[in-house]
Amino acid sequence: MPSPPQHPDEDSAASLAESRSAQATASARQSSTAQLSSIVALAVSVLALATGAYQTRLMQAQARASVWPIVSLGLSYFGNRDNGGFTWEVENNGVGPALIKSVTLSLDGKPMRNWDEVFHALFGHGRENATVSSINGNVLPPSTNRETTIAAIRTAQPDEAKALFEAKDRFKMSVCYCSVYDECWEAQWLKRDVTPVTQCSVANTVQFEQ
Repeated sequence: MPSPPQHPDEDSAASLAESRSAQATASARQSSTAQLSSIVALAVSVLALATGAYQTRLMQAQARASVWPIVSLGLSYFGNRDNGGFTWEVENNGVGPALIKSVTLSLDGKPMRNWDEVFHALFGHGRENATVSSINGNVLPPSTNRETTIAAIRTAQPDEAKALFEAKDRFKMSVCYCSVYDECWEAQWLKRDVTPVTQCSVANTVQFEQ
């Protein structure tokens, strides 16, 4: 028995439904594609931002490293009966200037304010022939291309030189200094390593001024 013919209105309704379904599918695909594109664009932006931040930090670290000062405190001594010498040396073996913010010196645990007090403690009299150079508050340039060692004190008197050398372990000197980026360290007498510090404080300290 033949199928009854479909009504024209039914054909139109079916076609319209199919068209709407196709449009909805296409719209959904377009929406998914747009969302995916947005996610990819956001990920690319975040990656670019992270890369830029990392490169900025790397450049800042390189800039800081290019001007790191490294201060060391040591001595040179030679002695014989007729000709002796002692030099208290402060030098910057880094690649950038060291801004000296604080200097303390003690002898047998007693804070000293200047070399005259040191000489009175060791010899019973003030400094006479020894020459001194100021450290506190100065800028110590790096010794990369020239000799910039500061002789904090130098004596060519054999007796004084010997006494200062023999008393070297009774001294304690601390020099706090900063780079041009305000990164700070502390150097200790006769120690190679320096200690990073947040800042150089002079509060509750007796500053060695000479």
